[in-house]
Parts: sequence; structure tokens; C-alpha cells
Amino acid sequence: MDRARVMEEAIHSGEMEGAYVSAEFRRDADEYVQGEISIEDLMRRTKRRWDSKRKRSKHE
Repeated sequence: MDRARVMEEAIHSGEMEGAYVSAEFRRDADEYVQGEISIEDLMRRTKRRWDSKRKRSKHE
């Protein structure tokens, strides 16, 4: 399966489960699909974004 199809299916699956797929993630996913970043980079960016949001919400 190619990268574009994997990302389309992953995003669709998340949305069907009620997940919010951010514009930031979509941009990162596009970079992954284009071969500009690896799956590890995509995962690292996503984790960093979630960790950052979680820390901010604890302080609010």
C-alpha cells in the first residue's frame, strides 16, 4: 500500500471514531506522503504536539 492511501485511511478511520485531525497533522502527513519525512519523523512530531498540548492544559 502506498503512503497516500495509508494516510487517507488512517485519517478517515480516526474521523469515523470521532477523532479531531488537526491541520498541523495534515501538513505533516502531506510531507510524509511526499517522502519529505519518515514515518518516525511523523510520529515524533505528533507526539511532541500532543505532549505540548497536554502540558499546557495541565497549567490552565
